[in-house]
Amino acid sequence: MANTISNNAHAGLITSLGVGTSLDLSGLLDQLQKAELSPTTVIQNRINSVQTKISAYGTLQNGVQAVLSAAATLGKASTYNAVKSTVTGSDITATTGAGAIAGSYKVLVTALAQADQLQSSSAIDSATAKSQSFGNGGSITITLATGASQTIDLSTSADTSLQGVINAINNNPKAGVNATAVSDGSGGYYLMLTGSQTGTANAISSISVSGNSTLAAAMDYTAGAAGNSLALSQSAQNAGLTINGIAVTSASNTVQDAINGVTFTLNSVTASGGSNTLAVVNDPSVTQGAVGAFVGAYNALQSTIASLTKFDNTAGTRSPLTGDNATHRVQSSLAQALRVFSSSGAVHSLADLGLTTNPQTGKLSMNGSLLDKAIADNPADVAALFTGANGLAASIQGATDSILGKAGVKGMIASATSGLQQTITALQNQQTDLISRVTGDMNRYRSQFSHLSTLLSTMNATSTYLTQQFSAMNKSK
Repeated sequence: MANTISNNAHAGLITSLGVGTSLDLSGLLDQLQKAELSPTTVIQNRINSVQTKISAYGTLQNGVQAVLSAAATLGKASTYNAVKSTVTGSDITATTGAGAIAGSYKVLVTALAQADQLQSSSAIDSATAKSQSFGNGGSITITLATGASQTIDLSTSADTSLQGVINAINNNPKAGVNATAVSDGSGGYYLMLTGSQTGTANAISSISVSGNSTLAAAMDYTAGAAGNSLALSQSAQNAGLTINGIAVTSASNTVQDAINGVTFTLNSVTASGGSNTLAVVNDPSVTQGAVGAFVGAYNALQSTIASLTKFDNTAGTRSPLTGDNATHRVQSSLAQALRVFSSSGAVHSLADLGLTTNPQTGKLSMNGSLLDKAIADNPADVAALFTGANGLAASIQGATDSILGKAGVKGMIASATSGLQQTITALQNQQTDLISRVTGDMNRYRSQFSHLSTLLSTMNATSTYLTQQFSAMNKSK
């Protein structure tokens, strides 16, 4: 907020104050204004200080939210059920997801999924391919084995050259086919249509042209019929594989959930006598990573709190939240939330996982070897300590509910910020009132100084006149 008063409207008046006198009334008015506005600097400094504190609370809140997010990951069952896969053999690749269970599987690929392919029975000469049209207008109807049918309208203004027909088909993705032209290198072109999806269900049942006999002669097709304009060069088929001797079929070469949580990609048919082995094993790195992420978020928050609350003894300067009670409560609440305990199993506390708190810094340290051993030896007990009703995730959630708030309840950070916002509003109102009062005072002073300047100027003129008259009288005597 501005802490000065514009003098533009009174510029002529101010510069004329004191003219004809020995008094610097304009300078005096400036000094009075500066003196009366000096408290606004103090108010603005207080506003800036409060705004800095609000910003510090925002930084603190972000740190708490990061801890809550990391704890929530530790509270998910998927963090402890993660598996990874390895494949021996090149005919398949595999990825694992939610629901995958450890196990070993022998996989043979018996067939790869493929799509129907149709092509012109004979070459189309280059003139027709490049410039001449297949007549005007008409429509192309493409029907798939699924029963899905799409009609492509070729208006009288449409391009019905070979490339134009190809573009019209490709611009209709629901048609279920992709079109292209293949050059034979001798000036001739072949129209080729390929099903956009593999599998027998997506085979092309028919292609019919109406309203354009020239185009019909080049494109009519009915599956299994004789005398088609388009020849079947590749038949649609499903993928086939066996998993531990169980036959599986798929319309796609990407096979999902033949094994729970496993997705296969089929690369090639397994040669006679060959095989591929899929091994799905537990992946402790997911749990280790989640614990490490929590430790990192918690320690980052401790560093943030230390920075926001430190006091520089040498310089005697405070930080935005030095001595702040709300910040101390945040730190204490989260430290208390780490004190989880399980009475059953082999893992009773975070210390059993190699997680301990430094009493000087409040930060967590992690013994990786001890954590790895606990995960390997007692995975269920580790999961229970984090995910249980009284586990770490629930404990952190409870602590952060009071810090960040929850539905219908304002947290301590929001409450502190709200109070500071009210303080800023009060200070801004105080600043506005002060400037308004000083503005009134300055207007009154200008008026009074103007009258004083006029009076002094008149008195000086009178004094000069009388002096001249007395001098003239003396000379005449």
